[in-house]
Amino acid sequence: MTSIAPLLSPLTLAFALLVAVAAVAILVLTRNTGRRVSERLAGLKPEVASESALAAGGKKISALGQMLAATPLVGSNETAKIAATLADAGILGHQKVGIFIAIKATLAFSLSVGGWFGLEEVGMLPQALAMRVAVEVMFALLGWRLPDVIVGRIAAHRRDLLRIGIADALDLMVICVETGLGLEQALERVSRDIAAANPVVSAELAKTVAEIRVLPQVRDAFDNFARRSKLPAVRSVMTTLVQTIQYGTPLAQSLRVLSADMRMRRILEVEERAARLPVLLTIPLIIFILPCLFLVVGGPAALQVLASLKG
Repeated sequence: MTSIAPLLSPLTLAFALLVAVAAVAILVLTRNTGRRVSERLAGLKPEVASESALAAGGKKISALGQMLAATPLVGSNETAKIAATLADAGILGHQKVGIFIAIKATLAFSLSVGGWFGLEEVGMLPQALAMRVAVEVMFALLGWRLPDVIVGRIAAHRRDLLRIGIADALDLMVICVETGLGLEQALERVSRDIAAANPVVSAELAKTVAEIRVLPQVRDAFDNFARRSKLPAVRSVMTTLVQTIQYGTPLAQSLRVLSADMRMRRILEVEERAARLPVLLTIPLIIFILPCLFLVVGGPAALQVLASLKG
């Protein structure tokens, strides 16, 4: 009885009740909505039925996330930040925001409950109520912010690919323009040709071409491209292209100058990183190499001193 008593505390029972309520809510959200839908899906091909079931599950999870977004726990400001972060990572769509919020809430709840029972099992759960609440809040915040960190790293990697690949895209655009293609046709051709080497640049160029065909001014499409990239180099390239179209300067010459400028910026960036390398190597040199060097050089002398003191 004494071993079971700690597991029957009021907070433990409350967490168990929350787990049961969450399980029931998930079952309600994921159950079939009617017999007609299931009968129609049964007549489809297996792969089509699986895709439809997956889409239906995504809609239900997104609906759960949208319900959480409407509560004061998330709010409109946090929802807008999440949508902007997902857009930077290349994850677009209204449903993706709801799914991401649902994932964050599920992970926060799972880590808080798992941390509670894990610390209870190993006997490291604090006895004071305030400390227990602080530990649960810490686990919940960790679970809530961990997806943001992962998506932020994906967005940073995507920006790096965009910065690296824009120079290659400009070189291909120079070739296309010199063969007689217009700017829109050159962007479309480059977006197809560079897809295998850099899918991020290909997707952004394809989106820019679609916006050029829809928006009343080409400047708006280029401004949207610069705003999505959040890179000063891309913004300068788009500004130069807008000025080229506005003032009628030769497009091939402008693209060639932009390509050379992007290459020079890339070389300067690599040289800057190389210049910082000796300073960055100082810390591991002090931490890992110098103690071993002192041990090898001063170890025999220290042993001789100890032997002489004993003698």
